[in-house]
Amino acid sequence: MNIIYNRFSISIILLVLFVNSYLMSSPWQSIPYHRKVDKSTILFMFQHRLFTSLNSKLDEYLSAYDRDYQEEDNAFDAFEVFSKVDAINDSLFIKWSKEYPEHYASYAAHAKYCCACARLARGRKWAIDKDQKEYKEMEHYYSLALQNISEALKKNVRLDVCYAMMVEIGSATADEEMKNKSLADALKNHPYSYRMRLKYLQTMTPRLGGSYEKMETYIDSCARFIAFNPKLRELSASIPAEKANIFSYLGKYADAVKMYTEALKYSQDHSIYADRGDAFAHLHDYVNALNDYTQALELSPNDPDYLNRKAQAVASQTSASSERNAQHSLQQYDPKSETNQDQSLITDISQANDHQEKGSKFYSAGKYAEAIAEFSEVIRIVPYEYAPYFNRAICYSLLHNDDAALQDFVRVTELKPDYTVTYPKLITIYANRGMNDDALNYANKWVSLEPNNGEAVFYRAKVYDRKGSNLEALNDMRRACDLGYDLACRSYKQIK
Repeated sequence: MNIIYNRFSISIILLVLFVNSYLMSSPWQSIPYHRKVDKSTILFMFQHRLFTSLNSKLDEYLSAYDRDYQEEDNAFDAFEVFSKVDAINDSLFIKWSKEYPEHYASYAAHAKYCCACARLARGRKWAIDKDQKEYKEMEHYYSLALQNISEALKKNVRLDVCYAMMVEIGSATADEEMKNKSLADALKNHPYSYRMRLKYLQTMTPRLGGSYEKMETYIDSCARFIAFNPKLRELSASIPAEKANIFSYLGKYADAVKMYTEALKYSQDHSIYADRGDAFAHLHDYVNALNDYTQALELSPNDPDYLNRKAQAVASQTSASSERNAQHSLQQYDPKSETNQDQSLITDISQANDHQEKGSKFYSAGKYAEAIAEFSEVIRIVPYEYAPYFNRAICYSLLHNDDAALQDFVRVTELKPDYTVTYPKLITIYANRGMNDDALNYANKWVSLEPNNGEAVFYRAKVYDRKGSNLEALNDMRRACDLGYDLACRSYKQIK
């Protein structure tokens, strides 16, 4: 994958872009518990197979938690890095456990990954019948998670993150005994744990068959331990946060904002800020969304998920601002201001070039989150150039954020339909998601642009094969071979 190293030229200016500045500081008060986990660092260690350093870092967080309950969030947050679903991670977990078969970390991390796969398999359904295919797939991944949890606990019986996963699995599979026993086992080691009680409380929500009354009763029962761990007061945020989640699910984002704000009165948790930021973004209130994402990143430094959300909000804000200002320019065009506007644009392009170069350097250094921030600035200044969208999409892909990458790749095809390097990437993302009709749509566009490109025809053959259109797949495979695409020839020989 190559980043586009281009400088922007302006020969014809059709519209003048006015970019609004936004407030980046948070209006909210500081919180008593700041996370110290740099998730990007942990992700880097994992992806680059620095397992020795990774084991030491995770040991450090867990040892600190054993000494001080205020370090509990770190012990849990560190393992959240492994919740990103990506098939490439499977081989990394295997390599990690083979190198350190007697260390707990690889097994606990793999279990987090399996739990994330289980949630993805279940989908967004809040109630699911046991005879459904989704439930079967969910059970499969939870079974794999339990195997890894068992191995991890053999190596370290004090792993609350494993007991928390078992509480989740027990709830999802209606195994009340597992759920209750896992909480009890964890509390033997850390009797005043906040995160274990929070995980247990989250299984009592109305959408999981519980009620707000049950949640309130449980919160009250934990009050007697507040003297030993003051953070237990934050359990009260769970009910308004859950109501906010439901409002967001229903698309009632203004109501969600109100409930997330209520939750923040009890807990200044980074996830609540991030979720409220999402709700603001859906309302196109990007100033407040960016404030919340910034606050979330202060509490969870370099969190890849929050960095991506913030970058998307910046891009959305810029796009919306550009559309408004373009309309305003057309309605209130003043020929006398043309010279000043041209000078402003020259300055903007110079700034865009600077950010482009910085982004390219970050990309070359493997600092993809930083590169994304720079390319987002380029997009802010020149939102109708295709190159920074493509560059940012590549970085998103390398951070395994296919949602953001997909959005940017689609934008590239809108701005420059004949930039065909984009099409195989779109086809791959859609095909991997089982969205074969969308994959075929882009395959057809690619072939129409480059009818004599054997690779394009080969990609379409693979999509036809996924759709079960065997005759079309065979014809395209043969045609791609005739066009000289060697991989198609090898595939065609195997299946004809």
